[in-house]
Amino acid sequence: MFFWIEATILAFSLFREPDLTLDKPETHNSEKNSFRFYGGYESRPLMSFVVLGDIRYEYHHTSISGIDFSRKIKSDFNDLPLDFSLGMSLVRYNENNFQKNHNQYNLFLNMHYKIKRRGIPLRLFIGEGISFAERVPYVEGRETRRLSGRDSKVMNYLNVGFDFRLSDLTGHDSLHNIRLGLSNAHRSGAFKKIKLFNYTQGGSDFVSLFLEYDF
Repeated sequence: MFFWIEATILAFSLFREPDLTLDKPETHNSEKNSFRFYGGYESRPLMSFVVLGDIRYEYHHTSISGIDFSRKIKSDFNDLPLDFSLGMSLVRYNENNFQKNHNQYNLFLNMHYKIKRRGIPLRLFIGEGISFAERVPYVEGRETRRLSGRDSKVMNYLNVGFDFRLSDLTGHDSLHNIRLGLSNAHRSGAFKKIKLFNYTQGGSDFVSLFLEYDF
C-alpha cells in the first residue's frame, strides 16, 4: 500500500504549483459528513495489498461500484491524530455473467490516522463492521465453499486504505473538500469462529479507487 502512497505523491508532484508550501498545517477540519464514490474489481488477498501493494485483477474479472456515507463522531481522539466516524454503504456487484448482479449493504466504524509523507498530509484508515449481500458474491462463494464447505450472505466487513485532499496534492485550495484515495474492501467469515457468518472461512477482496466529498 505504501508503494501507491509514494506513487501518488510522485505523480501529482509533476503538476503541483511550484510555489506550493509543504509542511503547512492542515486546515478545513470542520467537516462532519462525507460521501465516497468508488469503483473497483476483485483482487488479491488483503495482506498482499497492505504489505506488497498488489492490486492485480482476480481472473474472473468481477467488479463493484458504490457509494458510502460517513458521519464523524470524534476528532483527535485523546489528543492523538485519530478521527472516528460511522458509515454505511451501498455496493453494486457486476458478476461478469457468472451469476446475476446484486447489491451489498455495509455498516462500519472507521478510524482515520492522520500523518504526513514528504510534507503532504494524508490519512490511513481502517473500517470494521458487518456486510450483507443479496447474493453470495461469485468469487467469494467459490473460496468459502472450498475452504469451509459453506457460504454466507452476512460476513465481517473490513476496509483498509489511504486518501489525500486534492488541495494538498495540487496546491489548489478550491479542491480542499475532495479527497482521492485507494482502498481494499474485504469480506470474510472470521476463520469459522462466528455463527452469524455461518462458520465460514475465506472471503473476497475488492480494490477500489475513490473520490470522497467532505461537507
